[in-house]
Amino acid sequence: MSHTVDLAFEGTLESFFFEQLRHARAGKRDTLGEDIEAYLVYMLAAHARRTNVAGRTSPALATEFLAAREHGSRALREVGDRALYIAGVVPRSLDRGPVNVAYVSGIGEAAYRELHVRSARLQVFARLADRFREIVALLGRMIAADDGAEGDLLTVYERWRRTSDPRDAERLVAAGVLLDPEIADLVQ
Repeated sequence: MSHTVDLAFEGTLESFFFEQLRHARAGKRDTLGEDIEAYLVYMLAAHARRTNVAGRTSPALATEFLAAREHGSRALREVGDRALYIAGVVPRSLDRGPVNVAYVSGIGEAAYRELHVRSARLQVFARLADRFREIVALLGRMIAADDGAEGDLLTVYERWRRTSDPRDAERLVAAGVLLDPEIADLVQ
């Protein structure tokens, strides 16, 4: 994103999320593209203004996705956005539930992919679907300012096995743990 966008939103939620995104992207070679970055900034600001959208009292994401397929593009976008927000920003909300981050990410990917097909093939939705898990990890880095739930490596490892949270995976890899969810995990 260009720096002129930053100045246009000074003092807003959008400028806050733009700065957080810029810091989380620091040192990364590949870019998401201005369209995805702008989409994320506005999606995060919208969720910050409507905190009840992704709460525990919201309907189950899977049933929302099924209903959205009948209701059209706007409903699919809301499901994709909600899944992205849950998986990237509040994955710990899944800790005591029957689903994990990978499951929620799968629903989000499917919603964005179907939205791409229904919305005159707008490329931003295809790219959101294709890079969903990478975006989840980026969102995790954006809010990673120690949320107090880290714990020791064994606790983080057990939580990663249960939830598939990319933040936990990044912490384990940084500590020298080789992760292979299909086979076994080895320590370097």
